[in-house]
Amino acid sequence: EMTAVQTAPTCCDGSTGFVPIETAHQRAIEGISAVSGEEVVSLCAARGRVSAAPVPASHAIPPFDQSAMDGYAIRIRDIVAVPATLPVVARQAAGPEENFVIPEGPATVRIFTGAPMPPGFDAVVMQEHCKLSGDAITIHKIPKAGEHVRLAGDDVQVGQILVEGDTLIDARHIAMLAAAGVVEVLVRRRVRVAVLSTGNELREPHEKLAPGEIHDSNRLMLMSLLSTAAIELTDLGCIRDTREAIAEVLAAAARTFDVVISTGGVSVGEEDHVGAAVLAAGGSFAPLRASIKPGKPASIGQVGSAAFIALPGNPVSALVTYLWFGKPVLERRMGLKPRPPVPINASAAFDELRHPGRDEFVPVVITGRDSEGRPLVEKRRTPGSARLSSLIGADGLARIPGHLSAVRRGELLALYTFGCDFGL
Repeated sequence: EMTAVQTAPTCCDGSTGFVPIETAHQRAIEGISAVSGEEVVSLCAARGRVSAAPVPASHAIPPFDQSAMDGYAIRIRDIVAVPATLPVVARQAAGPEENFVIPEGPATVRIFTGAPMPPGFDAVVMQEHCKLSGDAITIHKIPKAGEHVRLAGDDVQVGQILVEGDTLIDARHIAMLAAAGVVEVLVRRRVRVAVLSTGNELREPHEKLAPGEIHDSNRLMLMSLLSTAAIELTDLGCIRDTREAIAEVLAAAARTFDVVISTGGVSVGEEDHVGAAVLAAGGSFAPLRASIKPGKPASIGQVGSAAFIALPGNPVSALVTYLWFGKPVLERRMGLKPRPPVPINASAAFDELRHPGRDEFVPVVITGRDSEGRPLVEKRRTPGSARLSSLIGADGLARIPGHLSAVRRGELLALYTFGCDFGL
């Protein structure tokens, strides 16, 4: 039996004011509500949208009794003893019911998977379990009533809810709705999201760099993470690193957007102006003070009716804090129920001394399996909140509990794989 992953909040140093990551996660979504407004979209356009109301089934699935196998439909009352020989009197394939008449007396109908059961017939004998001789079959075992038959409504009954309200619609829901003949879905309107970066040193990827300048990567990373059907995304670009410039952009954005996300300028240095800019724009602003590494400066706020998410400028910090704190805000605005990321069990394949403190997320590679079948993880390279290269080739992020002064081989770690609900 696999041991449960240890993700309980670790104790924080009271003098620092840090709070467990899960507590910060809850703080981030406090007071955040779903956007108002709905629209009707075609079923083909519903993937990635959030349902605005439950969708009931207008007819049963399947809508008729049907064969679950290729074989022969029979009436159990026709079989007194086995072996029994029954004449094949008709043939029914999937599709409209054939217009045939069943003669009096024992009989069987050749039938195929998905075909409607002839009236009065109550079981199907698989073709492998009988012998065909001329126009008759011989069976050696009496089937049970309903054997290899899918009854009408066996999957879904009339009025049953196919998709609940506030559900992120994916391919599974599309298939179910299509099977029920649904052609349009009422969904919540898209969440209007704006993304900006702050920093005088930032330039667009197509621009040439002067000494002291760097290309902005955070904004494009976030926009990639936010590129979903339920979000209407706007790029506000790179903003000059002054309180006045940032405040002007935020005040204007608050009149249009439901969520505004920034990166950079959120720490406590002399050139970090985001917090003051939010206040100057008439908003509220508070550091989450999460016991997380990297990403300690992540903050949350509000400008007008827009939720404001302020992420650190270092790329890995921006990624980790978006996934823990930004994504849940977006989910709640979309009408979904956010939850903390769910890890899997993993075993450390490395030894490392460390200073106890905040819970640390490090890029790791899965190198194999331990004796219990858990993934073995090795650190990708020396991590750092500015090292994007540490993410390339990584399989996910391992969480090292803050109370540990050392990681030893075999140490149980929580692994958040890229591609799960935490990852990319």
